[in-house]
Amino acid sequence: MRLYQASMSLAILKEYFRLFSEQLNVLLSIALIGGETKGFLIDYRNMVDSIVADSGAWSVAKGKSMLSIDALISYLKQWGHLFDRYFNFDTNFSDKGFKDNYSNQRKMERQNLSPVPVVHNFFDSEIDFYMSLKKYEWLALGSAQTKNLSDLEYAVDRIKQKDPNAKIHWFGGSRYDWLIQTPVASCDTSSWAKAGGFGYILYWNNHEEKPYKGHRIYVGGRIKDEDDESYHFVTYPWRKELEEYLDKTFGFEYGDLLGYEDKFNMQLINTRFYADLEKRVNAERLKRGIPLE
Repeated sequence: MRLYQASMSLAILKEYFRLFSEQLNVLLSIALIGGETKGFLIDYRNMVDSIVADSGAWSVAKGKSMLSIDALISYLKQWGHLFDRYFNFDTNFSDKGFKDNYSNQRKMERQNLSPVPVVHNFFDSEIDFYMSLKKYEWLALGSAQTKNLSDLEYAVDRIKQKDPNAKIHWFGGSRYDWLIQTPVASCDTSSWAKAGGFGYILYWNNHEEKPYKGHRIYVGGRIKDEDDESYHFVTYPWRKELEEYLDKTFGFEYGDLLGYEDKFNMQLINTRFYADLEKRVNAERLKRGIPLE
């Protein structure tokens, strides 16, 4: 199972590789990539293990991008062959959007592109339709439809019953307790950036009794909500161990999370958290006999 870090920046990628000499799995949104295409796909490709492209449909659906399907097609004709895979321009995120999304799928295919279809209704005939065509190695599951584990498992089971070799990408999914139970081949998260941007770091604490041992720790930035149940760095019960981890792993001390590059440093910490989370998921799957895919 690969966990792709979505909306990765070149600056974080380069610093991560400098520190750890370890490649990351990266998902880039074509709506947000800006001028960093060549950097990711050519100049620093050695720092990336697998790289995939989100079509930018989510940004379009949310009104954050004016990307058109014609512009997307033009981009993919130039750069698409350098991605391991890319996804359909599925701009209709409702469970009634199949007609619109499949129309975009076919338009891209007629231009000799090979986007991965994205399923937005797990309970009607959408999955059966794509599987009946017997031409898609991958299917993706939309994030809006995976609000609970039972729905995710239902969709995965329907696909696997049709073709045990089919591979599944779960959009916006990084829940440890779900991933260790479900044979999805890949997922993605932008939480490395969002949490750091809001002043939080993520830390795997082996003192935690629950299977998922991730702690969300507030450092600073915006005003912390009163009902936020996250830990606070200053009063964190395992602060000494946390500070030892930050020093040994990154060469950081508390002040590095408060200064000029505070957000960058927190995002770097969170990037490491999710890179390690992928390894932890795969190790637990091996124990449970869940295919790594």
